[in-house]
Amino acid sequence: MLRLNILITILKLRLMNNSRMVKVSLLSLGSNLGNRKKNIQNCIHSINNCKNIKVVAVSSLYESSPMYNLNQQDYINCVIEIETTLKPLKLLKNNQLIEKNMGRVRSLSRNQPRTIDIDILTYNSEIINEENLRVPHPRIFERKFVLNPLFELKGNIVIPGNDKKIEDLIKELDKKSDKIRQCKYKINEKDLSYSS
Repeated sequence: MLRLNILITILKLRLMNNSRMVKVSLLSLGSNLGNRKKNIQNCIHSINNCKNIKVVAVSSLYESSPMYNLNQQDYINCVIEIETTLKPLKLLKNNQLIEKNMGRVRSLSRNQPRTIDIDILTYNSEIINEENLRVPHPRIFERKFVLNPLFELKGNIVIPGNDKKIEDLIKELDKKSDKIRQCKYKINEKDLSYSS
């Protein structure tokens, strides 16, 4: 009996330690080459199939005009929420591997068309300043294609390191405004299939 109680205690401690290691991260996905909707869906499937990641929520899809480099097609974007035991730099490497496997070719010039783009927006409430990774993503505040689906998914939250709520940031961008519209289709988070 004593052995059983010790074993149960050890299992509970392991479960508690494992649950402490799980982090919540918000990722932005975007595609403007090929079948953009299918690229997003395939990307979510790839992320969800990773051993240490679970997709827990998916925003609607949004179509937006390109920023920075305007000479390219419109993008389809969404934001997903994941739970992961990967540390931030490992998560970044994992995302870059998915991008590569989906045919993304990285160019020396920035903001080029791409089959898929995965950005880490937040990682728990942490502020990360590494050479290859800054979290929260430094350009969240200028991108309606991130803020709108983020607002849909998480409500009027405050991004770590900033004191403005998402709704206020969207209102500020509405004055300058790039084109964005919510698409009529959505990815079902249970089976990651499309619905209209």
